Amino acid sequence: MTGNSKSMLRSSNKERILSIVTGGIVVALSFILSNLKLFEMPMGGSVTPAAIFPIVVYAVSFGPGWGFAAAVVYSILQVISGLEWFVTPFQMVLDYVLGYTTLGIIGFAAMPKGERLKFSNPIKRFVNGSIIRTIIFTVISYVVRWFCSVLSGVIFYAEYAGDMNPWIYSMVYNGSFLAADLGVLLTVLIVMYFILSGAYKVQKD
Repeated sequence: MTGNSKSMLRSSNKERILSIVTGGIVVALSFILSNLKLFEMPMGGSVTPAAIFPIVVYAVSFGPGWGFAAAVVYSILQVISGLEWFVTPFQMVLDYVLGYTTLGIIGFAAMPKGERLKFSNPIKRFVNGSIIRTIIFTVISYVVRWFCSVLSGVIFYAEYAGDMNPWIYSMVYNGSFLAADLGVLLTVLIVMYFILSGAYKVQKD
């Protein structure tokens, strides 16, 4: 093995270790924040103090592959903590597994891998990325999550709609808390981006 190959292997292993360790930290932080609810709906769903923010930073720092991996682990933790809302396994898949795994979509806002690897500090990767792309893909991930929740509501909670059309009821119910949660997240995301940009020297082409 050539010296260059050994160097590339060491760099790859270092990146993998950094991804795993950082991923564990951000998932734990997001899970803790998700239990600090600002507002909770009567039949599931809540507004949190930007619980998803650590995962946003992670996904943008390490890309969609690691972003989806962290989102899957986070979704499993949400399944465990949300067992009181269990109806059927399929409902759990829609509301929790698929719903939270969509957070991995935010990873598509990350810089190309070659550009990311120029920075060993994940925070520097985040602040050197595009805040506009991050916002766009964060919104997309929430829209897809909303769709999963709407579908679950129509299939499993239609009886609560009363005389209202189940689709409209589910769209409004799930849209209300998800829109509020997204609003809090985007506010924190934008504020923290500029604070961190000031703390770390931003290097752009």
